[in-house]
This record gives sequence, structure tokens and C-alpha cells, in this order.
Amino acid sequence: MKRAAAVAVVLAVAAAAPAAADHHDANLQWPAALPPMEVSAAVQPRPVDNCRKATLRCVDGLLRRLRAQWKPLDRACDHRALWPFAYIQITKLIRADLAREVPRWFPHRKWFIYVVTDFSNRYFRAYANHYGGRAERVPYSWAVTFRSADAGDYHAGQDILLASSAHTQYDLPHVYAKLGMRTPSGATRKPNHDGVNEVNTRVFDFIEDEYARRYDPTFEWVDMKPSPLDEMGSQEMVKGWREGAWRNAERLMNARTAEERAEVERSIALNANAWADFIASGGLPGHRATRDAHCRAFHAGG
Repeated sequence: MKRAAAVAVVLAVAAAAPAAADHHDANLQWPAALPPMEVSAAVQPRPVDNCRKATLRCVDGLLRRLRAQWKPLDRACDHRALWPFAYIQITKLIRADLAREVPRWFPHRKWFIYVVTDFSNRYFRAYANHYGGRAERVPYSWAVTFRSADAGDYHAGQDILLASSAHTQYDLPHVYAKLGMRTPSGATRKPNHDGVNEVNTRVFDFIEDEYARRYDPTFEWVDMKPSPLDEMGSQEMVKGWREGAWRNAERLMNARTAEERAEVERSIALNANAWADFIASGGLPGHRATRDAHCRAFHAGG
């Protein structure tokens, strides 16, 4: 009961996706004030699956894959639809900034295109392995995410926080360590990482509204308009996850031996697993019927 109550408190403060739009001034930029650690500049970006050359075509391809996944899930009122829906909104704004002559938030354009693509590859791979019967290849935090969505008796906020935590806290450090964190001259690429916090700030409120409209009426209980406190609570938690991901990537890059790296990888997994268990520990028996009826009414125009 204590764990369920704790989860309820988290959801009351941070009840939706990693993202906001009404309150553009709510992005508290404390991560940008934290100096990055020194890491080697020897690791540089390279082609990844779905992106052989870093152009906007890679981001366009990602948007096509996300929409192709989301649309049938949305029509079926499948609880897995929430994550690709949020992912689409975030990726659209990232693409818009990358398309500017001088991006506001992503100055290292080509590097970040590789990062965005490879980051998404890890999500799609976990999804394909889980539903393709290859459970041994699925990180535990993602397995909990998918099992919880399939079970159905969870608040939509739990579904989205589970996916956000697994993707951010487990996947992201590995992507940064793979593609490098500094330019060839040694300049940090952390401004790009921090720029995602601005994107998240600008899309959160729209995502929250759409979740309430499409998927789970209980989102109306926690959207405290006109106050920005609900968005800020969620944003600060996710920003903490993201800052931790950057620091864990630094630890991966600074590991001096295979044993040290394995220990860092183990600590990353243990942290992500603990968050998954915590978020999924407070289910709502019978809530699937409420959510599914709400979604069906939305699609019927009711």
C-alpha cells in the first residue's frame, strides 16, 4: 500500500509525458549550469541504422516509422499508442529546429541527427524483440513498460513515465557513449542535450491535453490550468533523468577497462530497473475499462 501511495504522489505531480506548451517560461535551465566532465574526443559520430548520412531525411524517416506504429495502435485504443504519440510531437519540434539555418537548440546538427536516429532505434528494437518473442534481448525496464501497457490497469501517466524512464535512463547513456560527447576540437556537445529540455517544455501541455481527450479522462484531474505546476513537476523529474543519462554516458566513456565499463552498464540497468518497478507498483484494478471506453467514445466522435 505504501508503494502504491508513493506512486500516486508521483503521478499527481508528474502525471504525463516528458514534455509542455502553455508555459514556455517553465523550463528551469539548471542542467546547463552544470559543467560537463572531460571525456575523450576520439569517439565521433558515424552512420547508424536508418541514417547513413546525417540529413533531415533521417528525422523524416523516424517520423514515418513513428506514425506507422502509432496510427493502428491509436485506432485500436491500444495503451501502447501513448508513447509513439508523444514521440511524434517531440520529434516534430526537434526537426523544426534542425531545419533552421541556425538551430536555436541543436548547434551540432549532424551529430544530433545521428543521436536522434540511433536513440529511436533502441526503442524500436526493444519493441520488436518483446513482441517478436525474443524476451532475452529486451532490457528489463522496457519489458516492464510493455507488460504494463498490455495489462491495461494503469493510469496513462504510468504508461508514459515507464516508457520515458526506460528510454532516457537506460537507452540514452549508451547512445551518447557510442556517438561521442565532444567535437574533434574537444568542445562539449552538451548544449544539444540540454536543448531537448526546451523542446519538452514546449510540447508537454499539448500532449497532456491530448491524453485527456483521447486516452484517459483522469488526466483532466491533474492538469491544473492555468497553473504550470503539474508540467513543472514532470519536467523537473525528466530533466533529472536526462542529466543522469548524460553523466552515466560520461562514466561509460571514462571507464578504463572492460570490467569498469561492465560495472557502469550494470549500475545504469539497476537504476532503470528500480524506476520501472517503482512506477509500475501502483496499478488501478478495473481502470482498463474506463480508459478503453473513453478512447472508443473519442474515436466514435462522442
